[in-house]
Amino acid sequence: MRCLYLATYIWHMAQVTIHLPADVLEAARKCAGQENMRLSAWVSALVLEATATATEWPQRLVSLLHHGSGDLVEPDDPPPGDVDAIR
Repeated sequence: MRCLYLATYIWHMAQVTIHLPADVLEAARKCAGQENMRLSAWVSALVLEATATATEWPQRLVSLLHHGSGDLVEPDDPPPGDVDAIR
């Protein structure tokens, strides 16, 4: 999903050189591969996420809030007092 966002909104790409320790680079490549993204797209997504302003709520949270009806109440059945016996 992040890749679609990047492809839609970034028209001009600048080149940046960063120096990373070998183990950090390998971890980043592994994470990017797990998300089926190029390394540059994965790093871009991290930067966008880290620099996002607090004026916009994540869409997943907005959907969750709209889904509920606002009638959450505390359940009548409290949790058991002695949970150590269950462990």
